[in-house]
Amino acid sequence: MQASAIPTFNDIGGLFAFIFGNPYLFLSSTTWMTSALVLAAVVVSVLPRRASVLHRLAPTLALILAYFGLGSFLLSAEILLRFHASIPYETEVQFVSGVGHFVEAALGLAVLFPYLRRHTRGQWLWAHNATLGYWTFQIAVVTPPWFSFQGQRELVTTVALTLVLASAAINVVLWRGSGRSSG
Repeated sequence: MQASAIPTFNDIGGLFAFIFGNPYLFLSSTTWMTSALVLAAVVVSVLPRRASVLHRLAPTLALILAYFGLGSFLLSAEILLRFHASIPYETEVQFVSGVGHFVEAALGLAVLFPYLRRHTRGQWLWAHNATLGYWTFQIAVVTPPWFSFQGQRELVTTVALTLVLASAAINVVLWRGSGRSSG
């Protein structure tokens, strides 16, 4: 029997069974909202005027997805390293979920890749501003429930907000450098 890249009903059913049967997965409003961005990019990519729309949105979407994939993977790795000795199954499910989020982000970036060229430094900096706003809202207001895994919500939230603040500081430095180089 030859394997197929097209999922069967059994494959899809197995996926839903896994998702709904594992309450430890990183499935929260953050996951759904960011997944919707990937889906929107795919939908827009088949529209007739897709080039102009995707060209404008691609830097912001790409940065949001890069933060999403990397952050999910790093959090799942931290959970695996910290708690695996006491709760191996749950931490392994979290790690698989983090890898899945990383793959989802990579797929979104692959869809956006053709639209990431020919942007100015200023457009990338504005995209980074929007990305930092998106993730500040996700972390501070929505606060994904998986931040609270094993009671580490304060620690993870503090680290995540500190990383966003550091990224904002870097963005300010880059904006200042951008002003000097154009002047």
